[in-house]
Amino acid sequence: MLCIYWLLCGKYVSDNRESTNEIRTELDRATDTKQDIADTATAIQDTVGELQDSIGKAETAIDTATGASQRFDQILGECQDIIEQIRNQPAK
Repeated sequence: MLCIYWLLCGKYVSDNRESTNEIRTELDRATDTKQDIADTATAIQDTVGELQDSIGKAETAIDTATGASQRFDQILGECQDIIEQIRNQPAK
């Protein structure tokens, strides 16, 4: 009876005859892997946040450049009007 207990429950806990230390090592590895995955997911979320911030800044810069370009076009048109007015004045 004692021999059967030792064979089934003593040093080994599973049918594939792995020792408790081997199982503990596997569980530790699984825990480490889970933490690595969680850390990677956090890093990805941080990167997404940074990219969203960069995109927002780029959109703001594009809006600013578009506004400046439109203002430049307006000033250029005003200058062309002034030059045309000067050309149309009679010579004195």
